[in-house]
Amino acid sequence: MNQIQQITILGVGLMGGSLGLALKQNGFSGKIVGLGRKIERLEIAQSLKAVDKITTDFGQALLDTDLVVICTPVDQIVPMIERVLRSVDSSKSLILTDVGSVKSEPVHTIDQLLLECPNIEFVGGHPMAGSEKTGVSAARSDLYQSAKCLLTPTDNTSSLALKMVTQLWESVGSAVYILTPDQHDSLLAAASHLPHLVASILAETVGKVMVNGEAATKYAATGFRDTTRIASGSPELWNSIFLQNRSNMITMISDLINDLQLFQTYLENKDANAIHFYLDSAKRVLESLEEKNDT
Repeated sequence: MNQIQQITILGVGLMGGSLGLALKQNGFSGKIVGLGRKIERLEIAQSLKAVDKITTDFGQALLDTDLVVICTPVDQIVPMIERVLRSVDSSKSLILTDVGSVKSEPVHTIDQLLLECPNIEFVGGHPMAGSEKTGVSAARSDLYQSAKCLLTPTDNTSSLALKMVTQLWESVGSAVYILTPDQHDSLLAAASHLPHLVASILAETVGKVMVNGEAATKYAATGFRDTTRIASGSPELWNSIFLQNRSNMITMISDLINDLQLFQTYLENKDANAIHFYLDSAKRVLESLEEKNDT
C-alpha cells in the first residue's frame, strides 16, 4: 500500500463508504477521493469522514489517483469503466478494481476495453461483506474485517496489479482468495445469489397466505424473520445481479426445483425415513460450515 498515494472510490454508499472508513482506521495515510453523481450524498460521506475530498467530475477525481475502486451496482461497472477511460490520459498508469458480486460478463468485457490502454489495468474484486441496509449512512469501518474477498484476475492481469489490489483488501482485514471469473460466478450463484432468491420467494409466498381473513405473516416468529432477512436488500441491486449471472442462476433454480419436487414426493409417500435423512443431511452441511468458520 506504500505505492498508493491516492485512492478514488467511485460510488460512496455502504460498500464504498465502509472501505474509506476502514482504510483510515487501518492507517492508510494517502488521500481518499469520493466520486459520484450526487453532491448531496458525497457531502454526507465527507461529513462521516469516509473520504477526504469529494467531486462529481471524473477528470478531477482521476487526476492524481493510483487506484480506483468502483462501488456501483454490477450493471453499472462496465459503463463506469468506459467513462473512466474517456476521462483519463491513456498514458497514465492506473489500476481499477470493483466490489461487484458478478464477474464473468463484466470482467471479460473490461478486458477487451483495456486492450487499447496498456497502462491501465483492471482486477475484478468481490468482498464478501455487506448488509441489507444501503447508503453511506450505514457504512461501518469494520465491515470488511475477517471477510473473504474474491479476486478474479485474467491472463492480462499483471502480478503488480494483483499484488496492489490484494494489499488493499488485506489492509482492511479481509482474507483474499483467487478465482477465475467463471469459477466465481458459478460458486456465488450457489452460495450467495440463490439464497437471496429463496428468501425473496419465501417472503412473497408466505405474504400471500390468508386463512379466514388472517395473514400468515401476523404469526411469523424469529425463524421466518431470520430466514427472510436478506430479502430486504435493494431490489435494484439484486435485479442486476440475477440478470448478469442469469445462466448460473437458471441452473441453480433447476436444481432447487428438483430438490423441492423430491421432498414433495417424500411427503406424498409419507416416507419418514427419507424426510429424516434429507433434513439430517442439510443439518450436517450447516454444521460443517460452522466448523470451518471456527478454524
